[in-house]
Amino acid sequence: MKFNWRHIPLSLVAIYSLFPMVLLVLNSFKQKTEIITNPLGFPLHWTIDNFLKAWDKGDYSTAYLNTIIVTGITVLLTCVICGLAAYGIAFLKTPGSGLLLAYLFISMSLPVGFIPIFFMAVKLNLINNYWGVIIPYVGGGFAFNVFLLRAFMLGIPKDLLESATVDGCSPMRSFFAMILPLAKPAFVVVAIFTTLATWNEIFLSNAILQADHLKTVSVAYLNFSSKYGTNWGLMAAGGVMTVIPMIILFMFMTKTFVTGLQEGSVKF
Repeated sequence: MKFNWRHIPLSLVAIYSLFPMVLLVLNSFKQKTEIITNPLGFPLHWTIDNFLKAWDKGDYSTAYLNTIIVTGITVLLTCVICGLAAYGIAFLKTPGSGLLLAYLFISMSLPVGFIPIFFMAVKLNLINNYWGVIIPYVGGGFAFNVFLLRAFMLGIPKDLLESATVDGCSPMRSFFAMILPLAKPAFVVVAIFTTLATWNEIFLSNAILQADHLKTVSVAYLNFSSKYGTNWGLMAAGGVMTVIPMIILFMFMTKTFVTGLQEGSVKF
């Protein structure tokens, strides 16, 4: 492999970014006293007790189930709703589509307040209800996801849709039978973005899903700092169990993710 000087700053950035994760993993295998005396080194006595205790005290089996339910429904609704909106703006040319596009563009720059969302959830009786967080999650990334999907769909030849219409396909059938398979890389990108954002979100889920049996993974990890004091071993193990599913997901989907971003950036 030919050496390129540009690899040096990229390598430094990679090391800087990975160092906290490596430190978290190393400390998760240390005993509490060893973390205090040797926080930056390798474990002298490797142990998995932190993972077993963190899994039990954090009730991660329930937290994982809650997070999978919330994330799965959010990703599904985001792909369907944003996909249909992008399809309509890109191909159907319905009256007011230009104004909708302008509104979505403006809404991307507007801040979304936490307090209004919380009080709306209270008024709609959505506290301790999955939909209390799913609806804001879907709406929070709506504009960005529509723009991303629309940019990809603009690269699909309109002749395909016209031929499908001639053959008797309705707009909805054309979307599911043609647009959805052809725009698969873009939908994968949207799904990954949505999964990462939903899995890692903590403030809204902590405020709305208040019951212990509804806690998500991120909230279960947050509780270690309040319920169990400063046991850094449990916090390190809980942090690893929280982020490792997303790391595995991104590692397996990196190629499709990059492809979707590159092809979707051709048109805006």
